[in-house]
Amino acid sequence: MRTDVAQLNYLHKTLRELLVWLERTTGLEFTETSSWRPHDDGVHGTSPVRGYDVRMRSETIGQAVADHINDAREYDPGRPDLACAVLHGEASNVHLHIQVHGNTRRL
Repeated sequence: MRTDVAQLNYLHKTLRELLVWLERTTGLEFTETSSWRPHDDGVHGTSPVRGYDVRMRSETIGQAVADHINDAREYDPGRPDLACAVLHGEASNVHLHIQVHGNTRRL
């Protein structure tokens, strides 16, 4: 079943916009592995939620998608060491972590 991320109002508006843009510009459909995590101290625990993880079967494709996102979005100009997309995990747990901040902007 395909999820219409634009309708997930518990996600931060900027995150929803990024995810819709990602599907539109890549033509790919993604499988969510995590979004809201109760009691999480990071972006997965905020309200609205600012973190979204998607499954990646291929590290090569995952890194290309991460680069596509990070070439088009800046997480927070005040913290250039942080990115909107990070590929991580091992073996069957490889996933793309996508996150936004209140200062996230298009490049």
